[in-house]
Amino acid sequence: MLEPTTATMGPWFAFVRERLNDADAQALCEAAFSVKYSALISGTDLAVDESQIEVLRDFIRRRAHGEPVAYILGTRGFWRREFYVSSDTLIPRPETETLIETVMPFLSHTSRVLDLGTGCGVLGLTLASETGAHVLMTDVSCDTLRVARRNAANLKIDVRLRRSNWYDAIEGTFDCIVSNPPYVASRDKHMQNGDLLFEPVVALDGGIDGLNALRHVVGEAPAYLYTGGRLAVEHGFNQADAVHALFQSAGFHDIELVHDLSHHPRVTHGVLQ
Repeated sequence: MLEPTTATMGPWFAFVRERLNDADAQALCEAAFSVKYSALISGTDLAVDESQIEVLRDFIRRRAHGEPVAYILGTRGFWRREFYVSSDTLIPRPETETLIETVMPFLSHTSRVLDLGTGCGVLGLTLASETGAHVLMTDVSCDTLRVARRNAANLKIDVRLRRSNWYDAIEGTFDCIVSNPPYVASRDKHMQNGDLLFEPVVALDGGIDGLNALRHVVGEAPAYLYTGGRLAVEHGFNQADAVHALFQSAGFHDIELVHDLSHHPRVTHGVLQ
């Protein structure tokens, strides 16, 4: 299908849908034309100007080369909010909302929460906003922390941020520690496919078996939790047994496994006694 010869929305939307899947076409056209989906399907005769068309052409080129839509647009939705993202951070995924759902019932406005490896900040910012908890968000990357700080400012959520390589710069104790650490095995074929090709390797690669970061996060957690405190981590669907063993070795009790909406084992949490 050749480029449309008319500068109206309908033909251009159809043109993009011929090249990309429907979800990508919708998101990119909405952004390029500054409209909602209802206008895309009902306003087929609405005029678009050349600058909008050129933006759309750029979007199409970038997506055709595999760049994730979230990086092209600079945002991704998570838990009813829009978060700024960049190539310095992982793209938030729906399965990570399982971690929010798991720990939220145990938190209140007096809770002290540590978010290890915060990335763009979706975990810490969501928990702070939804529960009123006092959240410390950490990451080893200064560039990543700038993204998280921008999201905190944009969403007007009060949190603390600190540069730390896991627990290295952490002092004190917490009621809850949450983390979505790197857990993809270094040689996993998915590392060479799709969005993962564009995401920061340091936020994905968990070593030969994918458990390097999880060993550290779980193994050191007791030194930073109150008695009765809770640790909750996201992990791969095939790592549940190994992560359960890590929790047991670290002295956690009441260990539970939670499945995501796709019914994959996704989150393990336990209590320090």
